[in-house]
Amino acid sequence: MSDKVLNISSFKIDWKDSIPVLRYVLGSAFIVAVSSLLNYDLAYLTAVLGLGYLAPGAKPLTFKQGIGFLLILSILTLLAVLFASAFQQYALVYIPLLLLTLLWLYYTDRLPMMVKLFALISIVLIPFLSIDSTAIGAYIAIILVFNAFMAIALTQMIFMLFPLSQADEKFLKEKAEAPKQTSQQRYVYAVKIMCILAPVIILYYLFQWSSSVLILTFVAILTVSPALASPKVGLVMIVANTLGGLFGILAYQLLVMAPSFIFMMLLVLLIGFVFARKLFSDSKYGGIFGSAFSTFLLILGSVTASDDEAGSKVWDRIIQIAMAVVYVVATFGLLDRISKSKSKSIK
Repeated sequence: MSDKVLNISSFKIDWKDSIPVLRYVLGSAFIVAVSSLLNYDLAYLTAVLGLGYLAPGAKPLTFKQGIGFLLILSILTLLAVLFASAFQQYALVYIPLLLLTLLWLYYTDRLPMMVKLFALISIVLIPFLSIDSTAIGAYIAIILVFNAFMAIALTQMIFMLFPLSQADEKFLKEKAEAPKQTSQQRYVYAVKIMCILAPVIILYYLFQWSSSVLILTFVAILTVSPALASPKVGLVMIVANTLGGLFGILAYQLLVMAPSFIFMMLLVLLIGFVFARKLFSDSKYGGIFGSAFSTFLLILGSVTASDDEAGSKVWDRIIQIAMAVVYVVATFGLLDRISKSKSKSIK
């Protein structure tokens, strides 16, 4: 009989090893709670962008790094506003300069990844939202800087509650040992990105699709990761973002039935632990689930911050994000085939 007794000790949790996961999940939930309660414009971006500071291998920023980051972002957003107001009416100048700026951002390795990500969002969002009005672009610039400030401030508070521990050493080591690309590799990759972005940017400029700029923004975010150049990773990305979208739909439908702030936070915690389990695992595709969780937060945040049209907007967001993911993966695959066929013909 004693052999059949359940061994409760096997269910013990090593809390020290769980610190990175707890920091990521509880931290993201904390940011969602604060940004939702303050309810400022584009508040849902704070949680999405804050995930980068809580991801595996992330370190807490120093005061100097935080101030420097905000200063760089402020300068970039100001330049984006000035650029849009000065050249927007001249397509033959506006589009080449925009593409050259993006080419440099994808090529350079002098900027930290989060600075590069915020810069890409600013340079893509501000000029195209300025199509309707320069004042809108300037306002979005201020909101983006404020979102960056909130993301930095809140994530650093999380690091005070969950400081770096021995469990983080594995992820820090993996990040430090990640192979760095050569100048030639970065240039080839940046040119490929321009082949992907150029058609979308030209179409958005010609038809002034400022209302669906989320697609363009998400395309820019997705292409930051060189891992997407692999077709296998691309397929996993489609599955992961589809999963994030489905969880977003599920969470929204549950909130429609039981609209409650506490219930929303419990959903964020539950889904956060589901994705974090894979993100902080040894799987080589683990990082993709961080993207899926950001997709979930983006959809949930954008629709819960909306008005009575939230029901239709949740599907709009999911369709737009799905279009961006499929487009990026498909074009990467096409470019990969073209480059392989060229190399074979040369041989």
